[in-house]
Amino acid sequence: MQWSHAAEQFTNALASSDPIPGGGAAGAMAGAMGCALVLMAIGTTLKRKNTPQEAHPILEQAQKKLIGLHNTLKGFIQKDSDAYAAYLTATKLPKDNPSRTQAVQDALWFAACVPADTATTCLHVLKEAALVRPLIDKIILSDIACAQHLLKGAIACSAENIRANLIFITDTARIEKLNKQLETFL
Repeated sequence: MQWSHAAEQFTNALASSDPIPGGGAAGAMAGAMGCALVLMAIGTTLKRKNTPQEAHPILEQAQKKLIGLHNTLKGFIQKDSDAYAAYLTATKLPKDNPSRTQAVQDALWFAACVPADTATTCLHVLKEAALVRPLIDKIILSDIACAQHLLKGAIACSAENIRANLIFITDTARIEKLNKQLETFL
């Protein structure tokens, strides 16, 4: 099975001593998996003959939204790694380079914004999951519950990554914005 090979590669990369991918990528992956489970539950419910016709438009509309959110979350997996790589690059600039401080601060901001965007996207997925949950066939309802747990876990991971970067950010406007976002996630 090709998907299990990809899962093995990703988890092996997480287990390595390389800091990339890290917790942010894992959080985005958890969010993408949660979103995928909601999509699967919708797709399965839509295929079932006992699904009421009046449920179809609601499920189909949610499905369209979730496809976009799923693609966004998948993109955050790589984007988080890119953000950390940008931070590492900025910290390797010579200490006497006048642009080093700003480069590090910008990289820290980027590294905090990716998990903030991940958490925000997961919140949107959770809203869609709650909307469709009453319409999902009982045989597949446990997958919605699993999806919600994964999405909440992704939000918690994102919050941890925001906090990890926040303590090094010096711009008060950026700090305030991240703190406000953290409040909405928690």
